[in-house]
Amino acid sequence: MKKTNILWISLNAPAQKSDKAGGNTFNYYFRHFYNDDRFWVKVIAQVNNNLPLMNLYDGDSYYLKREGGLRSKLRKLSSIESKYNPWNRNANLISNQMESFVIQKILQLKDKGFVPDVVILEWTQCVVLAGIVRKYFPDVYMVASEHDVTFVGYKRMAEYFSGLRRLLWKFKYTQERKVELNALKECNLILPQNWDNRRLLIQEGIAEKKIQWLVPYFNDMRGCRRSPDGKDILFFGAMARLENYLSAIWFMDNVMPLLEDMDIRFVVLGSNPPAELKKYESERVHITGFVDSITPFFENSVCLVAPLVLGAGIKVKILEALSSGIPVLTNDIGIEGIAAEHGKEYIHCNTPLDYERAIRKVFSDATVGDELAKNAKRFIEKNYSIEKSLADYKERLLRIGEQK
Repeated sequence: MKKTNILWISLNAPAQKSDKAGGNTFNYYFRHFYNDDRFWVKVIAQVNNNLPLMNLYDGDSYYLKREGGLRSKLRKLSSIESKYNPWNRNANLISNQMESFVIQKILQLKDKGFVPDVVILEWTQCVVLAGIVRKYFPDVYMVASEHDVTFVGYKRMAEYFSGLRRLLWKFKYTQERKVELNALKECNLILPQNWDNRRLLIQEGIAEKKIQWLVPYFNDMRGCRRSPDGKDILFFGAMARLENYLSAIWFMDNVMPLLEDMDIRFVVLGSNPPAELKKYESERVHITGFVDSITPFFENSVCLVAPLVLGAGIKVKILEALSSGIPVLTNDIGIEGIAAEHGKEYIHCNTPLDYERAIRKVFSDATVGDELAKNAKRFIEKNYSIEKSLADYKERLLRIGEQK
């Protein structure tokens, strides 16, 4: 049987594990395609960190690695334009060095006789290379694995900040939106992980038949044994990320003062919290930093809040929280792309008063949390089967390979 040839171009090299949600999703799908005998997969990627790389056969991986020496320094100089020029052709999403590396490796593969049936562009940073890929492989079936629609996040940055920063992000949003949409129109299949992004892309002129929803990888926490301590309110995320620590600060500044009469503690769970966040540590606020296991916090906290002020795409932490059975209180950004029902699987909150009322409700009546937990777990089980998503993805690409 003829194999389907796939060239995977990725921002990050496939690793055995990742400390980021997007990395785990990429690793999951890549691993299952690579280990499937019906596909022949080669990858061009950057090595950006010290994570242990996935073991691949010789000749299947082409990695741009961080190296020393004069030649490496000269290559990096070529990326100054792509980092600082506001009118950069790729909207500052990918370095000139990586773009040149991709072109070089594509030419090497062509010289060796490797012609892909499918090219997968992983993350928006690589999706913007769609025009270049089309130049060298005019008839290839091209897949944009978006993770999230990047210009949505840029727009929220412009709306959140004020003054000069607002003007800067508004300009970046305008430039990036144009580049991203033009690249997506070059692709044959677009894989958003956020259902709402699907609707947005259709509104932006992308044909509906080109869009297929991809379930992201998440830590299924349905095995959590809930035993709330009656005191803790949980916030969870990678705390070095701007959208996470600003959201935690928003809650402490706007909601905690409304709960002064309650014996509660706000627990901010996540590694690498910045100094700006650490200064809030007190009897009523605990900043954990890195922990070996997050499970006890999900088991013991009364509820989880996610008052997100920034961000785009699906929030994997919300899926994980829903699967654990902890009552989830979140806003428009937090629940974006997740078709859970307010009052049934989670509680929708936008204002400080919304959060105050919801917290008092779940603290005063344990049956509220029990009902939310039962419904949320059922919702995740029914709607977020990554195994089915993988099977659908493979089937679509196999059909393309058979047509070649």
